[in-house]
Amino acid sequence: MKHNFKLCPCGSRKDYVQCCGRYIEIGDLPQSPERLMRSRYTAYVACDNDYLLQTWHMDTRPEQLELEREINWLSLEIISCRHGMHNAIVNEGYVEFIARYTKKGRTLMLHELSRFQCENEQWFYVDGKIFSQPAPKKTARNTLCPCGSGKKFKRCCGS
Repeated sequence: MKHNFKLCPCGSRKDYVQCCGRYIEIGDLPQSPERLMRSRYTAYVACDNDYLLQTWHMDTRPEQLELEREINWLSLEIISCRHGMHNAIVNEGYVEFIARYTKKGRTLMLHELSRFQCENEQWFYVDGKIFSQPAPKKTARNTLCPCGSGKKFKRCCGS
């Protein structure tokens, strides 16, 4: 599945093809839980069910995945990463992140500590612990956009 991103949605500020596109489009393997987390976020932005299922550990992977198309992903913030390298004895990793999005005019966030496992030199998403969420707020048109662009919401993600 080809995507038309110039900059990578994962927040790296790199060209998509040089960042997450190399995993999603070309098939390179992410060499850390953080790289896998970023590429999976990008796949959510692109509604790429195939990549999400391919990178989900077989013990916890759902049979199918129905993504909500009315969600507009705004930004990804990596809070912390803990892991062993893919060739080390430690084959488990954790990434804590906050992903911001809008749904039906409300700005929401997903705060999760994701667990990853490396098998045969490939990292997989296993599961995650979701932290409690604040009550959703409707984003006012004249406030700054929660995506971090510095623009007003009505001229950015609210347009």
